[in-house]
Formats: sequence, structure tokens, C-alpha cells
Amino acid sequence: MANYDAVIVGAGVSGLIAAKELESYKLKTLVIDAAPQVGGRLKSDQLDGYLMDHGFQVLLSAYPMVKKHLDLKALKTKAFSPGAFLFNGKESILVQDVNRNSLALIPMIFSAVGSISDKLKMAKLRKQVMAQSPAEIYDEKDQSTMAFLKDYGFSKRIIERFFQPFFGGIFLEFELETSSRQFLFIFKMFAEGDALLPEKGIEAVAQQLKSQLEKTEFRLNTKVKEIKQGKVIFEDGDEIEAQQIIVATDPQELIPQLEDSLDWNQTLQLYFEGSKGPFSKKLISLSYAKNALINNVACLSAVQSAYAKSGKQLYSISLRRDPGLSENELEAAVLKELYPLLGLKSKGWKLLRSFKVKKALPRIDQVVYERPFEESRLMEGIYLAGDFLLNPSLNGAMLSGELAAKALILNHQKS
Repeated sequence: MANYDAVIVGAGVSGLIAAKELESYKLKTLVIDAAPQVGGRLKSDQLDGYLMDHGFQVLLSAYPMVKKHLDLKALKTKAFSPGAFLFNGKESILVQDVNRNSLALIPMIFSAVGSISDKLKMAKLRKQVMAQSPAEIYDEKDQSTMAFLKDYGFSKRIIERFFQPFFGGIFLEFELETSSRQFLFIFKMFAEGDALLPEKGIEAVAQQLKSQLEKTEFRLNTKVKEIKQGKVIFEDGDEIEAQQIIVATDPQELIPQLEDSLDWNQTLQLYFEGSKGPFSKKLISLSYAKNALINNVACLSAVQSAYAKSGKQLYSISLRRDPGLSENELEAAVLKELYPLLGLKSKGWKLLRSFKVKKALPRIDQVVYERPFEESRLMEGIYLAGDFLLNPSLNGAMLSGELAAKALILNHQKS
């Protein structure tokens, strides 16, 4: 059996970044994952000419770790238009980024999304976060996002019409209980960059990271039962000795000594084939209707034509909650909410597939941007990686992989 300097359990983004760091130090590394492909939560399926990511996921170009580790040009990314299309069944509101489109200044001053005071506060907040580093943002006072928005002086109207549907869709919880630090970081990322879709889906991010690994070995379709110091035990009873192990997946089921379990936010997302209409722009559409089922609608094929068959439109619809309906009932409920804007065009809409992602984002009490890399060590020879250690984001996942690898490398050099 081959001897490895390090074994990584989990081939998601954290594990792949860790492997990249270990390979750069010429450590012989094995990556193990139960899935047949790399990517973890970054997963995309092909279905009858349509490309469907598991959960509505976009790639934020301003993430520091994206800039460091990914080649966006090679991914052939295309961007959503900055701003949003808001609707509630009776009226709709176009929100535009005046910093990128000076012609939008006058319409935005009179926009019904909020008061003039709200818009001045939005500009003030943008200027504030643009002047701060991510580390400085995560040193800010910690409170819920909702409490922060109220304390900052934003009106109930703009909170309900914009902040709740937009950031509720990002955080996958709509009371905005997520840390205000996380809100400010994501607000900064949207202010500084674009929301992108890779040509081959979000899974292409993981595939590109894997392609950067020349000597790392992979063992996919292999389920790990337990991890002990110096040993990885598989479901089939086989085991492998490993003096240095990075656990880049939910560690709760693999390490018996861990008592605290991770909590997760879920998402329920539907894919529709539909006709062109009010939602077929490159904008993300947000529902602010009271007691609505829909949170957001995005015409993915308008941004990235590779997501749909030629001449067809692919829509992603994310729900605020799981109503416990069958797919036929879900289709009817969603189209009923969209009917005031779609009208008879709704007859051309057809549900293709739904995705319920139970472990979409970790719920974290204390978010940070970065920790000392030594804190990645759980016990002698075992290290943890994952966004649950820092903050729930692709950036957090990638950075945690780096930190775990640095801790392992330091221990390897000492031995």
C-alpha cells in the first residue's frame, strides 16, 4: 500500500485547496470522497440539454480567494447585471447600481424601493465597506443583520423590499439572524465585483481546482466510516494508515470524540423551462410579497446561454421555505404567484426538476474572516477544514483549506 504524507477526507473546495497547498510543498497526498466527483456542495447536473446547479449558486469575482486560486477567463464566466428586479404580484421595482450606471441616478432617487434617506444611507454604507479590509469588517460589532439594518437607520420599507429577499436568499434564512459581519462582507463583495456563472456550471470551479493538481491522488466513490489518530477506516472495513489527516467535510459523523454537531440552513430550488418575459433579463428578481413562497427568480440562460437548449429559457426559482408539497403542487403554487406578472405566458412554463439541499450553508454563531492556522489542528495529526470554521462562503471554504494545509505542513516539517 502506498505511503502518503497526508490524507484529505473530502474533495470539496476546502479539500482541493488544501491539496493544492500540500502539493506545492511536494507532500504526497491522497484525497478521498464518497461522491463520484469532486466539488462537495458545488455540484451541477445535465438534464435534457439543461445545466442545473444544486441550489442557486453564483461565483463572486471579488472574493480574495477566487482572485488567488481561480482563472475566471478559463471558466468562461458571465455576469448578472448589477441591481435587482423587485416584485410583489401587484407592482414591480427596478433597482440599479448608480455607481456602475450613472444614467440610473435620477430613476433611483425616485425609486419606490425606499426613501431618499435610505438611498443616502446605502451610499454611505457602500463607501464604508469599500474602505475596509475583510479583516476589519470581521472586527466590527457583532449583531444580527436585521438589528444592524435597523440601527443603521434603514426604513422598514427598504428592509422588506430589498434587504430581506436579497440577503435572505444568500443566507438561506429570511429573518436575517445571520451575523452583521457576514452581511457587511458580502455587501462589500457585491459592491466590488460581479456575480458570475461559469459556462459549465458551478461544479466547474471544483473541476478547475482539481486540474491544478498534478501529483495528488484521488479515491472517489469511497465512503469513510471513521477517522482515528493515524488511521482512516472505510465503510467496507478496509483502512489506511495516515499520520497526517485533514477532515474537509462535516466531521461530526467521522470523529466520535466530537460532541457539538453542525447546524445547517437548507434550500429548496426549482428549475423551470419558460418563455421570455419580465423575468428573462440578466437581473436577479426578488419577491417581497407578504407570505410569499418564492424568494428569487433568475433566468440563468439570459446570463449564460450554455445553461439551456438553443432558443429556450432556463429559470431558477428559490423558495423561502419548504411547504411540503409534491412537485405538481409546487409547480402550481409557484406559477400562481408569478401569474400577475406572467399572465398567459405562465402556460409556457414547465417545472423540470427540484433540488432540496439539506446542508446548503453551515449556521455559525461566531463568524471570523481568518483564524491562526494552528487552530485548524483538532488533535495530534488531525486537522479540520471547511467554511464552518470561519464564515459560510466559498471564500471561507477556500481559506480554511489553506489554513489546515499550513498547520499540517508545519507539523510535517517538525517531524
